[in-house]
Amino acid sequence: MNVTNSYRWTILGVIVFCLLAFAIVFQSIPPILGILIDTFRISHAQAGALMGLFSLPAIFLSLPGGVLTDRYGARTAGSIALPIMVLGTAIVALGGSYWVLGLGRLVAGVGAAVLLVVAPKVITSWFREQEIGLSMGVFNIAVPLGTILSLNFMGVIALQFDWQAPIWASFAICVVALCLFLALYRKRNTAGQVTAEPLRLLTVLKEAGWKIWWVGMSWALFNAALISYLTYAPDYFVTQGEDIAKAGLLASYPMWGSIILAPIVGILIDRIGREWLFVSVGCGGIAILLYLMPGLTSHAAIIAISIGVFTAILTPAIFSLPAELLPERVTGFGFGIIGTGLGIGVLLGPLIAGSLRDATGNYLWSFVAMAIFAALGIIPMLLLKRQLSKTKNHTSGS
Repeated sequence: MNVTNSYRWTILGVIVFCLLAFAIVFQSIPPILGILIDTFRISHAQAGALMGLFSLPAIFLSLPGGVLTDRYGARTAGSIALPIMVLGTAIVALGGSYWVLGLGRLVAGVGAAVLLVVAPKVITSWFREQEIGLSMGVFNIAVPLGTILSLNFMGVIALQFDWQAPIWASFAICVVALCLFLALYRKRNTAGQVTAEPLRLLTVLKEAGWKIWWVGMSWALFNAALISYLTYAPDYFVTQGEDIAKAGLLASYPMWGSIILAPIVGILIDRIGREWLFVSVGCGGIAILLYLMPGLTSHAAIIAISIGVFTAILTPAIFSLPAELLPERVTGFGFGIIGTGLGIGVLLGPLIAGSLRDATGNYLWSFVAMAIFAALGIIPMLLLKRQLSKTKNHTSGS
């Protein structure tokens, strides 16, 4: 048992690195957005669509991926997901036209959609019985760290060499993640436990219930806001007179708070629960800050860091909720719903924000749209709270 408890931290490290690779691939486009617009003569909306295409497969594959992960295991799903992400990244690096870039992002997104279901499912399996909040806090370091690395280095690498160079760098990191997963991943020892029969889809839907759908909806709205910011912030700060390196640094500031605070928030969640409240506070704070950004650009660093604080409050709570709301054998399906929400948010958010930029010639209404997305993310959490209260009252009454 001690060996199992010790090895779960190795598993957490492997999964965190796989998510780091995902984040670097995902965020490899925003730092070179201006270069791609000039090179391929595309609009801001078309450039933003490269982010949406990456997440499009999540809309259609996250739920099936969750069911398949529950049925066939994380190793099988991960061994399929990571090579597909490697292949898609290579296609982008070799792309000579906008349509080839789009194809590569779409292929990489197929692998990412499955990986985003596999990764939290693995963590839930190994940490469900204790420290789930802490493990999800550590887990949520990966994407902010990958985003920081991308926003601060990808643009500089592209200027030093060419736009393909940062894409090849993300390709190499993906290959390392694949090798680590194949070499070190193993299933948690379940000796003495009876292996359950695979569940039928209708049974999965019944066991999952409706509460988890509110989580997916809130996650979609949050990502529509935050990914729109991360997509266009580098270009926005360049239009405000910053050089590409400083613009990338400013754009990455929200992620710094997540790295520092997410594990602490995870510990708080383990102690007090009320994940819905953490998510609501996070969405509300982010909405206010995004609304203020265009009028207070001189204070952009403070605003961006504050966005990171509220992001750190929100994300560990989101990923702790499936373990709270669902039986273990359908948590993959639950994370599939969260993945679907991510795909919808990332597809629509940057597309709408980019279209507003093209229509108005500035980013004011883009930031207003981002703020609205974040504010709307509170509503599903209030509905979840109401449903949880009804369930608790019903249980107490019976």
